[in-house]
Amino acid sequence: MTLGTCGFCKAGRTLMSLCALGVWASLASAETAQMDVGGTTLEYSTEGAGVPILFLHGSLADRRAWDAYSDGVAKTHRFVAYTQRYFGTAPWPDDGAEFTVERHVKDLLGFIEALDKGPVHLVTWSYSGEVGLQAMRERPDLFLSAIHYEPFLPDLSRGLPGEGNAQAKVGRNFGPADQPLAEGRWEDAALRVIEAVFDWPEGAAETEAAVGMWRDNARTLPLQFEMAPYRPLDCETLAGIAVPTLVVDGSETLTRYAIIAERTAQCLANALVVAIPNVTHDGPYRDPETFGALIDAFVRLTE
Repeated sequence: MTLGTCGFCKAGRTLMSLCALGVWASLASAETAQMDVGGTTLEYSTEGAGVPILFLHGSLADRRAWDAYSDGVAKTHRFVAYTQRYFGTAPWPDDGAEFTVERHVKDLLGFIEALDKGPVHLVTWSYSGEVGLQAMRERPDLFLSAIHYEPFLPDLSRGLPGEGNAQAKVGRNFGPADQPLAEGRWEDAALRVIEAVFDWPEGAAETEAAVGMWRDNARTLPLQFEMAPYRPLDCETLAGIAVPTLVVDGSETLTRYAIIAERTAQCLANALVVAIPNVTHDGPYRDPETFGALIDAFVRLTE
């Protein structure tokens, strides 16, 4: 399916109409399984049957980030969400030397091939947006569609109007994380980072339902900050990715993330962009019903 420039607004209206057809909800009853990929074992959740919708978590998270989506997806498709290498609570296969976008891309492609169910619909969030897009750059045949929530592609915002002020705001948000990061207090730092990117007040993450997951994944922080950059994803490169794509952002998100989301959709060859009201970078966590409805509607639109 080609969305194209001429069909952009029409497809967007169709998408929102489909979302209005019913309430999407989940009770999280997925089963847990394991898959051997690239010399390590990846744990994943699965529920339902049919064409897979594969959910890929972002930073400071694991497959649990998508628990609220399993039952809703399983009504029409097979829900799958795996924990990426080094994330979650499993022992690491090494000292973290392969914590790279390249390794996570290879794992994603290897996981889809090992799943052996044909091409998938992919859902990403933040860091995993780059992983997904790099994978589509290599193997577009493995993807039926993609839904990216605020993919973090910092190269796309450089030099754009307002980028300087937008980055300054992000920097101010990260201020409370500076001391715990410097002192190696990774769990405290992880919560301050979550509050920074979600634009929450300091201390807000402490009482959230996902605090255990964020604490469990705090050990990945030094690996992520030390990670070498991978191949750049500039606008010209994105234009070569023709997988039907929905880019979603939050209406209250930090300006830098909104700039990147809009630019990603503009650059991709076959993309729409929509916003979820009253959420920030926390959209998939804060409003799974609306994001789930968008996923369902876009998958139906592309099928």
